[in-house]
Amino acid sequence: MNLAEALRLGDEELVSFVGAGGKKTAMQRLVGEASHRDVTVGYTTTTHTPPPDGFPHVVVSPNELPGALVDRETPIAFAAKQVENPERADEKIRGYDPSVADSVFESGLFDWLLVKADGARGREFKAPGQNEPVVPKTSTVVSVVASVRAVGSPLDSPTVHRPDRVAAIAGRDIGTTLTPDVMGTVLASHDGGLKNVPDGATVVLLVNKADTPTLRERARDIVSATFERTDRFSHGLVTSFETETLETVES
Repeated sequence: MNLAEALRLGDEELVSFVGAGGKKTAMQRLVGEASHRDVTVGYTTTTHTPPPDGFPHVVVSPNELPGALVDRETPIAFAAKQVENPERADEKIRGYDPSVADSVFESGLFDWLLVKADGARGREFKAPGQNEPVVPKTSTVVSVVASVRAVGSPLDSPTVHRPDRVAAIAGRDIGTTLTPDVMGTVLASHDGGLKNVPDGATVVLLVNKADTPTLRERARDIVSATFERTDRFSHGLVTSFETETLETVES
């Protein structure tokens, strides 16, 4: 699978990831693929995240950017501070105001700047809270992520992050069974999957964890249900990073 090609990335991109069920994995996949394209990559967040695996991260104050990253070998992750004693991870890094990511991207320091723009606490599906997602305005691509493994689960934790918001957007009760239609309603909503997406960004739906033929069929149903409700997405992807599966679904 080649995620960069499936996202239709060009030579200069700020790619923001929102949603639940595979943001960090997708970002790290793009880092690996960049090495085969001679592309320089920066990796950061506008919220907080466990640090990436397999390449270095540095703590840099906002007023030192982008200068502090010049001449550093890429890929490199950068964050504003280390989070001490976080509740849900051994180690986390805290990111920047989205305007800082905009400034770094506009400096031309990286060919691709990858930004994790919200959190989901390891859940399979979510709707954004009042103050999220925090998407940089210069994002050229926004990938809205959901996990097909949410289908058939109750609309409640531990499967869903912010179940009250999902229920409100979908017009369902807490505890209702999650279906592709329920998920599609949320993903297509400007209070849900499309919240705070910049007008000029290309938006790609990524339905992840489609590890089996049955799950791939369900994932396609989620994509279809979403596209029935909006034409804002350029296309959809059905993925499994476990089985190296990637299918493109045109809108």
